[in-house]
Amino acid sequence: MMEKFEEAVLKAINEYNKYHSPEAKARLIKIGEKGFTVDFEGVFCFSCGVYDYFEDLIYELKNFTVEDVEILSFKEYEPEKIRVEYGFKRTSQLSMENP
Repeated sequence: MMEKFEEAVLKAINEYNKYHSPEAKARLIKIGEKGFTVDFEGVFCFSCGVYDYFEDLIYELKNFTVEDVEILSFKEYEPEKIRVEYGFKRTSQLSMENP
């Protein structure tokens, strides 16, 4: 299953880059059982709606998988480079079982 999800993430990043580059470009850094990490690079870092760029990748991902993800954190680690941690959302059934 993880290989299939990684393939979906890579497809989503490819689509994302098709529409956002050169202003913003995404690159998969790592993927694990709890989520994945993506680096974003570009001049978008100076805009006031920078969070929207990270959410756009989630929308692209929905075209390739049923997994529901959310942004856990993000941090600028170099000028014009931001690392974003995405995690899997808990299903409503799990949330109801473990309030």
